[in-house]
Amino acid sequence: MRLFVESRPCYKKTITRYQEGKPILYYASQPEWIFSALKQGEDVVWLEVPFTLDNLTEKDTLLDRKNLGFPIVQQRIVANKKFLEANPVVKRWLELVQIPLADLNVEELRIKEAIDRLENNVSDFSLYRLEIEKIYSFLDRNLGSSHRQAKKWVKNNQQQFDRWLKEAKQMEAATTNQG
Repeated sequence: MRLFVESRPCYKKTITRYQEGKPILYYASQPEWIFSALKQGEDVVWLEVPFTLDNLTEKDTLLDRKNLGFPIVQQRIVANKKFLEANPVVKRWLELVQIPLADLNVEELRIKEAIDRLENNVSDFSLYRLEIEKIYSFLDRNLGSSHRQAKKWVKNNQQQFDRWLKEAKQMEAATTNQG
């Protein structure tokens, strides 16, 4: 949450400058809402460097065939080791799940817009002073519960979701046949 809070004013200024036709230069890592507001290849481009940081190869630093010079961040699912050992089918399913960064960026934009609405409705608003429970409550009311959001994502990606489920269930059948 800290990076999100600190980067928001910078990104807002970046968007304003872009809308005014002024030059912009910013640093951001994904997922982040600014990637939904400024489209890569349309509004902005990645800057390429002639070298990588120490101990890295271009394989570690290439994005869209451009060498960014630093490692590309990968999102990972983290789960309790004992839970995964007891649930190999769930483990396999989680290994298969890949949610595109673009989808995560859109979700970040939805959160940003909800917080903007909150800022407009609360006088003397400060994310640092406002109780975190109030923020979560507001986001839940304005974005819908995480469960509803997940169901919407699954509906929009039903074929891929079904393939992941089928493969995970095949592992369950194979595990049952071995026992």
